[in-house]
Amino acid sequence: MRPASIQGVVSMFRKFLVFGLLLAAPTLAVSSAQAADMTPLPITVGLQTDADWLTIAAEKFHIFEKAGLKPNYIKFAAGAPMMAAAQSGSIDVATPGLVPFLAGVGAGIPWVAIGIDTEGPKGEGFIARDGSGIHTLADLKGKKIGYFRASTAHYGLFVALQQNHIQPDQVTLLSLAPVQQVAAMRAGQIDAAEVWEPWMHTMVADANGKLIATEADLKVNTAAGLYAVRRDWLSSHREAAKRFLQAIVMAEAAVEKDPQPVIDQFATDTGITPAWSADVFKEVPPSDPGRWTMPDNGRLSMANGASLQKTLNSLAIFLHDQKLVQQPIDVSNVIDASVIADVLQADHDK
Repeated sequence: MRPASIQGVVSMFRKFLVFGLLLAAPTLAVSSAQAADMTPLPITVGLQTDADWLTIAAEKFHIFEKAGLKPNYIKFAAGAPMMAAAQSGSIDVATPGLVPFLAGVGAGIPWVAIGIDTEGPKGEGFIARDGSGIHTLADLKGKKIGYFRASTAHYGLFVALQQNHIQPDQVTLLSLAPVQQVAAMRAGQIDAAEVWEPWMHTMVADANGKLIATEADLKVNTAAGLYAVRRDWLSSHREAAKRFLQAIVMAEAAVEKDPQPVIDQFATDTGITPAWSADVFKEVPPSDPGRWTMPDNGRLSMANGASLQKTLNSLAIFLHDQKLVQQPIDVSNVIDASVIADVLQADHDK
């Protein structure tokens, strides 16, 4: 693993390099595949309707194609439904949150994380229905709360209850998909929900909701997603994985240069206003692939023994305690930073 000082130089070189790649013709070979056959490699990506700015950009600007891929996209309501698709091989790259990623590993899916999809504790939190009598998290006692089982919101909900000395049997918990939570809040069937963007904004605007707290207020840093692939697929399709992450690197540079197109696209995809989309972008900014392997990368680092591994270990304990997985999960080898390291090194060596 490269020292942080060298990684900083790599990140600087990368930003200059990818700007040139984005301006080049679509047939231009990317650094990670210069010596390889650039026949487009097929890849199927599982996506959620969330603030995944980099895959939004890569899809919108055909950056996956520029990186030498032939992408196919399948949309999911949340990370948990991706598990069956990943297990069957229907998708190659999944974008689950940390909790469904580990739940999948615990269920026998040979997932390994090769990158960080989204991150931002302000992008997930509690919305209370106006008139529910909920003004703070302490008021959740005795209320009906919507959440999505085996999601990052599931973990955030239980942390909030624990911090406010509320036992799970002192609330009524209803596992609902986010769109169902909106309808349930609008109908007065739930008093609050623990959910992620853009559903937080949607509940405020369309279901008489109000923001009570975000996971940042709870000091919880698990509102994040990963790029997850099966180990067997990675072993036989490493070049496709490298091209995928090269596209993500290029997409990050494009978004950094001008974020407005992806902000507008997210608004279109989710049905929220461009102003709301801009708020979400501010709350949950894009992840920087150039920093993923740096040990001091803020909330999440893919470096061995760093923050991501520690966070996954805490979540693994939670999943086992909640009986969401039958056996304890070993997180010591569920992160593979070598693919992004190869991509960044190839950019640096050009």
